[in-house]
Amino acid sequence: MNKAALDVIFKRASIRKFSDEEVSEEDIKTILDAGFSAPSARNMRPYHFIVIKDNKIKEEISKLSIGKTLLKDAKVVFAIIGDLSINPAYEFVMNDTSACIENMLLAVTALDLGACWCGQRRDETDELTRKILNLSKDMFVSGFIGVGHKVQEKVQVDRYDETKVHLNHF
Repeated sequence: MNKAALDVIFKRASIRKFSDEEVSEEDIKTILDAGFSAPSARNMRPYHFIVIKDNKIKEEISKLSIGKTLLKDAKVVFAIIGDLSINPAYEFVMNDTSACIENMLLAVTALDLGACWCGQRRDETDELTRKILNLSKDMFVSGFIGVGHKVQEKVQVDRYDETKVHLNHF
């Protein structure tokens, strides 16, 4: 058993405060590699990644909702883009992009960086986000990941909840 992999899973926590230290290009590539390594329905891989370092763009995106304010302080923001021109089934694209995001978050943890996943709602901010990132009508933001060197440590608590485990039926 590879206990190191489990340690990364159990250590992962949402980090919302970052230092001024830059994230290396090597670490950015590793995080992207992890995203590309996620499972995908029929291996269609209906996604793209936008690496955002421009402070103006990060600021614009961070203003779109209260939950995204941390993105302006992240050294790098990854926008995970679903592409319905590759797979028109929205649910499958969301599943695939969510798998990418989780892999990327685990890579961030393994690199001893901090990150937080910010979801993107399909509401009035969707069109604004698409405009900021210059996305076609077939593309949407599945989520953002703000990444940086952490200035806070969080101890992951045991979240196992036996009351939510059911055998054979509910």
